[in-house]
Amino acid sequence: MSLGVIDVGTTNIKLIVYDEGLNQRYSETVNVPMIFPGNYQVEQDANALKSAFNHLINVARDRGVKYLGISTYRASILAWDRSGNPLINVITWLDRRGLGIVNKFPYSFMRHLPLLSSILIPTSPVVQILWLLRNRRDLIERVRKGEVFIGTLSSYLAYLVSNRYINDASNEALTGLWHPGNFRRIDAVYELLGIPREVGPVVVDNINEFGEINGVRVGVLIADQQAAMVGEGCLSIGCGKVTNGTGSFVDAVIDRFRLVGDGLLPLLILKYGGDVFYGVEGFLPATGSVIDWLVKLGLLSSPQELDSLVNVNTQGIVVVPALAGVNVPPRPCARGFIDGLTLSTTRESFVRAAIEGIVQLIGLIFDKIRAYSRINVVRVDGGLSRSALFLKLLATALNTVVERQRDVEATARGVAALLKVFRGDWSLNDVVRGIHLNVELRISPGEERLSLSRDVVKKIVEGMKCRT
Repeated sequence: MSLGVIDVGTTNIKLIVYDEGLNQRYSETVNVPMIFPGNYQVEQDANALKSAFNHLINVARDRGVKYLGISTYRASILAWDRSGNPLINVITWLDRRGLGIVNKFPYSFMRHLPLLSSILIPTSPVVQILWLLRNRRDLIERVRKGEVFIGTLSSYLAYLVSNRYINDASNEALTGLWHPGNFRRIDAVYELLGIPREVGPVVVDNINEFGEINGVRVGVLIADQQAAMVGEGCLSIGCGKVTNGTGSFVDAVIDRFRLVGDGLLPLLILKYGGDVFYGVEGFLPATGSVIDWLVKLGLLSSPQELDSLVNVNTQGIVVVPALAGVNVPPRPCARGFIDGLTLSTTRESFVRAAIEGIVQLIGLIFDKIRAYSRINVVRVDGGLSRSALFLKLLATALNTVVERQRDVEATARGVAALLKVFRGDWSLNDVVRGIHLNVELRISPGEERLSLSRDVVKKIVEGMKCRT
């Protein structure tokens, strides 16, 4: 009997069908348009998303899928009516319209309060809701009357499946309205910010009987990076994970829920019954996009060329490719830095220096994370993880063993593993001990030498201030 996973990304939705051994047997991707209605505004077409979701449910059913799990991107907001029709587009995690909220009084003052400092940030769902309070009063009034629901993308998809206003714990924990430590609504946030108490779905476990849609039972709903942690077998202290796409998500398991700072984000990775797994996350906005930039400039023919740069000398060049800012430490105005160019600088040396800059920026995140948890092994996934040079430099930078699985779709694999728990094939302990892992590459520190010092990168980044 096949298992199906629908992974909802910012630009597309993907269906992957697995057999009993978690081998991929079919995949299909549907693009969903992104919309840019104004400055700093990044939305996803909600009607197109709903259509694509229903299409892939039907494809899964026709492919023999009886059990399905869903992963979604995080920190998004939309509104829908009781019939499940979206009333606005999805305000995505890339959206920055919240800048106009948090930089104005009283929020500019309130964001310095300890309770609100990690909530009143431009990309927070709470701030997106505040934007709706100011700009869509009509929706807010209908919410108060029970005619309209506001929630994350995950909550909306759960509604389409179950016709219930619910959300999974991993996604709701990132809204700022529900405490992942005590599992209660944060009353003070509602009261201080004037958010209607009707905005608050019932929170359920990530493995749960969500409902049946078109003959397919949905048993898992989880945030994408948390699903990738499951897929990489990172549910125990000592395991770290790096997902490398346009940017890099850096995650590690910690012993309990903790408030963290310096650009780090606390996570609830997974909740199932009495078992709760917590983590901490840092994000580097530009990694894979740096490779695309090098290709665009003609300095790299293709990403595959990276592995030809083994043992290339950087000739003393320093490249800190902070092309989209730095989150850890918080330097949103950071930009790229280059030093040491001479007439003898070669294309190969420059590209190699840029890759070393990427791994040391990731290293800065791990330096902060290690204040909360030890890291014995780092597992990687995503496009840049296909480069052996990148992985060797990363292992050296982190002074930690780096592993890559055969299946690089860690998010979908994590959902599929949880579906096996839902169906009763495995216990959660089986997943914790890594029954689903299939490591194909293991790299030890020192296999490739680094020329660029992390201390140099740290000093450069910390000196990058916003220009007034």
